[in-house]
Amino acid sequence: MCNVRGYCTASVVQHVWGLILSLTQHVAAYARLATDGSWSRNDALMELRYPIRELNGRVFGVVGWGELGRGAARVAETFGMRVLVAKRRGDDLPQRGDESGPPRVELARLLAMSDIVSLHCPLDHFTRGLIGAPELALMKPDALLINTARGGLVDGLALAAALKAGRLAGAGIDVLPREPPPANDPLLDPGIPNLIVTPHVAWAAREARQRCIDEVAANIRDFLSGGHRSRVV
Repeated sequence: MCNVRGYCTASVVQHVWGLILSLTQHVAAYARLATDGSWSRNDALMELRYPIRELNGRVFGVVGWGELGRGAARVAETFGMRVLVAKRRGDDLPQRGDESGPPRVELARLLAMSDIVSLHCPLDHFTRGLIGAPELALMKPDALLINTARGGLVDGLALAAALKAGRLAGAGIDVLPREPPPANDPLLDPGIPNLIVTPHVAWAAREARQRCIDEVAANIRDFLSGGHRSRVV
């Protein structure tokens, strides 16, 4: 068995930041105010109905320090954000994974400190339901949660309740526990404020899909010639 790795890193990281910027800038809401007559009827020169926050100086928490998490963190640093990395459960590494890397902290501390939490970890018996009601309660009320990893990491009912109650500022979700999702998935409720749900497309830039095809073809050619390229079994 062979696999394909790294083909969609740029696409996923771009989608993560598309969600973050859409939520922090309230792009869709302000675009609607510009075209539905609200701006024209406003006596002021501008509409300032939704709060816009700078990212500079804020904390970007990463859960899952693989290629995707590192890629998202590099962009956070260009915005002047401080990066924190969650320690794996049962991980006895020191506070820093290496001398040059960002601090590693317990998940509870990361959730409490971060202005944006971005999930990039695999789904396994350690991480299923990783973010539920107790974890969401630890987050700042003006924080954002981003999940482009696996839907089973997040309790959708708890997230929907937190957003409706104003206990969380917003969330960007690209993955759900069942895909295609049932119509009654709690995160498909159009009444949830400050929630963006996309249909598992973070990986799907045209260039990423072409790289995937190219890598699969290269694996097949190598296998037929007796090689071991990208072999995992």
